[in-house]
Order: sequence, then C-alpha cells, then structure tokens
Amino acid sequence: MLFNLDERIRSLRMLSGLRQFLQHPDDLKSVYAVAASIQGSPMAAQMMRHMASQPGIAVMIQDNWRPEAINLDALEMLPAESLGHCFATQLKSQGITPNDLIDPSPITNDKEFIIHRLKETHDIVHVLTGFGIDGIGEIGLQAFNLAQNRSPLAVLLIFGSMLQTLQEDESLEDLLHALSRGFEMGLKAKCVVSYRLEDGWERPLVEWREELNLTKI
Repeated sequence: MLFNLDERIRSLRMLSGLRQFLQHPDDLKSVYAVAASIQGSPMAAQMMRHMASQPGIAVMIQDNWRPEAINLDALEMLPAESLGHCFATQLKSQGITPNDLIDPSPITNDKEFIIHRLKETHDIVHVLTGFGIDGIGEIGLQAFNLAQNRSPLAVLLIFGSMLQTLQEDESLEDLLHALSRGFEMGLKAKCVVSYRLEDGWERPLVEWREELNLTKI
C-alpha cells in the first residue's frame, strides 16, 4: 500500500510539473519543475543505469574528471569553425553565462556526476547536433536525448509539446519532422556526453561530428 501511495504521489508531481510546463513552455523554471518531478522515480533510475553503463562515463567517474571552467571570451577567440567558437557564439546570442550551465553543488556519487554531465553538456549538444534553440529545435534535441540517454524528462517534454501543439490547433508537421530527425540521429550517433567534449574546444565542429557519427538526417 505504501509503495502504491508513493507511486501516486510521484505521478501527481509529474502531472503538476507538466501542467506548469504547458502553461509556461518557454520558462526554464517550468522545465526544472518537470525534471524535479521525476527525481527518484524508476524511470530516472533506469536512465542512470543506462548512462553509467557507457564506457566513457564510467572512465570519467573513475578519473574524477571535471571540465575546466568555461571562459566564453577565450572560446570566442578560437577559429570560427571550432566547437568552442560556435558554442560561445550561441550562448552569447542567448545571453547565457557559464554560471547558468554549471551546477556548483558538490559531486559525491555516480548519480550526481551523471546529473551534472547531462546539464552542463546540453548547449554543447545543441551545437553538435545543429538543432536550433527555438521551440521546435529544443524538442528535436529532446528526441535525440531520449534515444541517447533514455531521458524520462525528454519523454515528458515531448509529450507536453505535442499536447500543446494540438490544443492550440497548430500544425504538427514541423514538430514531427524534428522528432523524427532527433530520434534517428540519436540512435545512429555514439553517446555524445560520454566524450570529454570540453577538452576539445579547439577542434573543428565537422571533425567532432564525424567522430561522433552525427550525420545529417
């Protein structure tokens, strides 16, 4: 009975977070509300097991590896075709600073490392995949994340976006194309966040894409 009660409470939290996202889809706080609602769930545990099984992630954890602090001005000085330059340009265009990306809380276990890794690489994966930072691009990236990382957050955000599109009687075509492209890219590519991307800011974007098998769909 207690297990069922816990499941019901968790489901209510998910619905509440999803409701907040539907009301404010462009507000990061609503995305964080959805993310908070799935913490400790069996879906989140499944994602953690999947991510921990990736060899690159396992080695990062074993080595206690963490990326160097991000200096957007320095990255912007790199060659125009480099990952670092493209990343810095995108963040500056959004008014995002490194403080918005890096979680300052300490990492004390494997689970916390994976949570940090997924958050701090989100915008890097935007650049690598070519998905835009608009609504359609974000949902395409969530499809990629679901295929790559088994992310339950991606499931809820995709569902919420599709529901919102139908509720507002908007065309589904662009959204479905982005989802299809994201799923296919994610299934074909190597596990992107398991690579030490921040150690290769100076590498050309095309070189990274070839190594990660991020082919155009």
